[in-house]
Amino acid sequence: MNDSIDYRTYLDDLVRRRSYVKVQYFTELHELITLNALVVSLTMEGNDPIVVLSTGDRIPLPKLVSAGGEFSPHYEGYAPYCETCDC
Repeated sequence: MNDSIDYRTYLDDLVRRRSYVKVQYFTELHELITLNALVVSLTMEGNDPIVVLSTGDRIPLPKLVSAGGEFSPHYEGYAPYCETCDC
């Protein structure tokens, strides 16, 4: 099974559950942002998948590091760093 498809399925499940989760993502300046929010939707802008949060943030899927403790297939190696981060 394709890890990217599995992760999108996981994100769709977060949308359905409507619970606040810890979200971590990189900005365009490669800053790691950590916040708690609802994952409102997973949508497309052109050919790019976008994760929309209740905070109004619109995160390109390739910039999403983790949501609800599950790491994106692109950032699985970041778990030790992100779990020790106090941000």
